[in-house]
Amino acid sequence: MNCMQILKKGRIFCLFFVLIGVSSCTKDQEIIPQQISGNALGTTYHISYIGNEIKHIEVAIDSIIDAINHGLSTYQHNSLISCFNSNNTSLWEDSNEYRYYESDLKHFTFMVNLSKQISVSTDGAFDPSSACLFEEYNRAKKNQIKMDDQIIQSCLGHQGLDKIRYDSVGYPIKSDSLMQLNFNAIAKGYLVDVLGVYFDHKKIENYLIEVGGEMIAKGENGSGLPWTVGITTPIPNADPTQFFHVLPLKNKAIATSGNYQNFYKIDGLVVGHTMDPRSGRPVMTNLRSASIFHKSCAVADAYATACMTLGLEESIALIKQDTSLSAYFIFEKEHELMGQFVE
Repeated sequence: MNCMQILKKGRIFCLFFVLIGVSSCTKDQEIIPQQISGNALGTTYHISYIGNEIKHIEVAIDSIIDAINHGLSTYQHNSLISCFNSNNTSLWEDSNEYRYYESDLKHFTFMVNLSKQISVSTDGAFDPSSACLFEEYNRAKKNQIKMDDQIIQSCLGHQGLDKIRYDSVGYPIKSDSLMQLNFNAIAKGYLVDVLGVYFDHKKIENYLIEVGGEMIAKGENGSGLPWTVGITTPIPNADPTQFFHVLPLKNKAIATSGNYQNFYKIDGLVVGHTMDPRSGRPVMTNLRSASIFHKSCAVADAYATACMTLGLEESIALIKQDTSLSAYFIFEKEHELMGQFVE
């Protein structure tokens, strides 16, 4: 499952979930908490659900992860996104060498469509067509140098989800052969959503699903209370259980992005990993952590990234414009961390 290391987003997930589930009995039925964990998308997943154990659940989850890998993994040379990026359209069709399942194309196409919508609604602060910029940032960080201005301008010239259209059978195609995609800022949230659909199909009414810090909660835990999650204090080298804020989560998703780790310094100046796809350059503001709530974890994931690009004031305005979104922002003011809930 390590083929999607690139989907680690280049950022630290500020959210660590707390499983609260204890066995208890009622006169009518026993409440049985079940827990399962594993590896996915270059990180880990943890799932807790209430009910009888689902047979072959590990196999089912692995199949879901494999399908998303085949659609979205830039580490798999024969994945749909790799074919799209390399313009190898012959691999989009079934052959003796490569065979794609319908679900793979569904995942890839859904990501393209959703990303287009969110890119427009965030005025380009979220843009998966910025893959070239992230590659340049990683090169600069590795060598502890500034990003190259010429490369930045070249990347910006081939960027833009408006360069994607669809062929007669619905396959996304691009008008600029040098444009490339990377769904590292939305894929984990999307996997959470897909796993949630699986548990809904299994008629599980109470569960908490977490992938790399992004999560969705439905119903209640084994004690009959809402699931509880904690937002990690956004400071370098913070203990993941050092919570800045703890809150209940029920029938919604949460995703968190931060800009307080995974940076490097040049001449004493901090170069953060949050990339503004509009300017092509790293950006750091007083917003240290953005936790977004939405019914879809993929949507929350993308907006969390966009908010870190926009900064506190623009993020507050963005969230207030959309009644389906709410947020908890942690920001620095006069050298102190403060929290604000916005809806």
